[in-house]
Amino acid sequence: MEPRPSVDPFEVAFKDVEELPPDSPTADSLDIESHIQTPANVLTPPAVIASAGTNASTGNNEDEDEDEEDDNVDVNIRNISYKSDPDKAARTQAILSRFTEEQMERYEFFRRSRFKKSDMRKLLLSITGMRAVSEPMIVAVSATAKMFVGDIVETARVVMTDWKDSGPIRPCHIREAYRRLKLEGKVPRRSVPRLF
Repeated sequence: MEPRPSVDPFEVAFKDVEELPPDSPTADSLDIESHIQTPANVLTPPAVIASAGTNASTGNNEDEDEDEEDDNVDVNIRNISYKSDPDKAARTQAILSRFTEEQMERYEFFRRSRFKKSDMRKLLLSITGMRAVSEPMIVAVSATAKMFVGDIVETARVVMTDWKDSGPIRPCHIREAYRRLKLEGKVPRRSVPRLF
């Protein structure tokens, strides 16, 4: 059996650019640059700034200090560089230039979001039963979990569109998104059957 090549979501979106609905904004009709606020304090959510100040004074362990450093990193989407692949950089910039303000904000939050390493380490230790978990394993599982959450949210948005709902994503949308992903085979099966 031949392994499936991984597909970059930007590449898929770039291929579908020619098939945009008539009411979708294009780079020519939308000036994204004027809508994006770029000061560092705007890109960092207030909760992150407040939590960084309170956690530092309590003297928490090293894992939480690492998480604080990760949380305080500001991401400027416009300065993403792909040194090894200039074509990928051009495709990424073409896609980002077509984002609406709401899409750009959601994308920025997605890029900055991550699971705490300390929490992920505890979870992996409890699942595997090992004494120690390597840093690359934590990063890999965190990235996989983040992609899964992204798939759930994206599918939940599709569910909301299908049901003609508006507002925030509700639990019923998440359950339906999970059900659809499971039917598509995108949710891994349990290796150990349930006891009850």
